[in-house]
Amino acid sequence: MWTLDVYGGSVLPPWLALAFVFGSLIALLAGVVVGLSRARRRDVLAAAAEASVGARPPALVEGGDVVLSGIVRHYEDRDVAVKVRITQAGSEAESSGSWSHSWTEIDREIILAPFYLELANGELVLVEPPKNVDVADALDQKVWINRDRRVLSAELVSGESIFARGRLERSDRAASSAGYRDVKWGWALRPTRGQMLLSSEPLGAGLRQRAAFHRHAAWQALALLLVTQATVALFYLRLVGHTEEARVTGTNFYQTTDSDGDTNDHYEVSLRGETFEISQDDHANLHDGMTLPIRFASTDNWELGSGASIRWWHGGVLPLVASGFWLWYASRRKSSRPWFRRKVNESGSGRLPDAH
Repeated sequence: MWTLDVYGGSVLPPWLALAFVFGSLIALLAGVVVGLSRARRRDVLAAAAEASVGARPPALVEGGDVVLSGIVRHYEDRDVAVKVRITQAGSEAESSGSWSHSWTEIDREIILAPFYLELANGELVLVEPPKNVDVADALDQKVWINRDRRVLSAELVSGESIFARGRLERSDRAASSAGYRDVKWGWALRPTRGQMLLSSEPLGAGLRQRAAFHRHAAWQALALLLVTQATVALFYLRLVGHTEEARVTGTNFYQTTDSDGDTNDHYEVSLRGETFEISQDDHANLHDGMTLPIRFASTDNWELGSGASIRWWHGGVLPLVASGFWLWYASRRKSSRPWFRRKVNESGSGRLPDAH
């Protein structure tokens, strides 16, 4: 144990430097892993969606997270499968003679009932959508309540071809109808971890687009990881280096005056041909000829103190980069979601149109 362990005034304590370096490493590495795993999962689901299309759909397997494609058939005496109604409130504003308007979602209602999904081979699967089902369908129905209130709707209608993603399970319910040739089935599609997706749009393309987004985020995290870790390469060398003694060759004190007229004191110590600014307390305990510990990796890579460290500004940049990536990733992930997974808000130039 060194009787006096002195560090430069511009460096972090070794334990804090270690926390910042490895904390940023773990955070960015997690970004790579999370991005690639999310991309991989969507690629697998996209392949399943594409494989479900055709005259011979894959065999149904109980307990699997699957994507099925087929035609919507109403269940028994129901006249609806799934319908989403979004109420929007409109507003307008004028600035310097220019008008702009916006539509903000204020309410969302989902009307749903169990329905059959008729596969290409004629097999029937009962779909049991949850209240929070995601419906990837065009909001192509518009009803005007008044000039600043409207309702947008999307509905899956009987006879429409869709994709359905969920968990396939055995069921003891059966359909008995002349329209279905008295076919009895024993399959039901239920939510996977509380979620289900029903899409009238090509599901494979959408999933691959989301996979590309997550993969791009992973590459961004990897690039930041390589850059930030390259900047601490000398730190790693000192970390695996050793501690040795160096003889103090001189101490110094001087003052400077800043632009505000304030006087600043500076305390320095010299050893091995280098000069370091240190604290006043450490300076008071030093004298020429005494020895201090230095963390040594090579003649060009060593620093004052027994532990490896980095400068304060460097330590501050590392967590900023890592947290900046995660903030960007979370923000872009949320803002780029399709309409059924976010608020449907729109804006444009000009005034609100007259009610239709």
